[in-house]
Amino acid sequence: MTERDGSIVQGLVVGRKANGRSVYSRAGKRALVEAALEPGVSVARLAMTHGVNANLLRKWIRIHQAAPGAPRDAAKPALLPVLSSPAIQRTAESSLEIVIGDATIRLHGAVDAQQLRTVMDCVMHRR
Repeated sequence: MTERDGSIVQGLVVGRKANGRSVYSRAGKRALVEAALEPGVSVARLAMTHGVNANLLRKWIRIHQAAPGAPRDAAKPALLPVLSSPAIQRTAESSLEIVIGDATIRLHGAVDAQQLRTVMDCVMHRR
């Protein structure tokens, strides 16, 4: 599937409200979300191609992923390995902040790689 294909979703808009806002079909929203979750697809470009605000499409993606029975692994970011190198000088002023969804991990000073790996595993499994 390519992003240039503007006909991915047919019948997305099924009507208009009195205030002019579009009414979207469930099947159309689902098809657009599934297309957006494909690797390498730009959500913004896909939304623009179909005349949908990118923020609205991202909202549909969040709702789709939060639904019971939704596959969790499809959109899960891959974790990078935590490596410790003696060539890197760590000082007491060192700091690192990692944001994953609604969780923020702030690390100050020297960090044990195994402890960090354990914390990251816990955060990722909680999602």
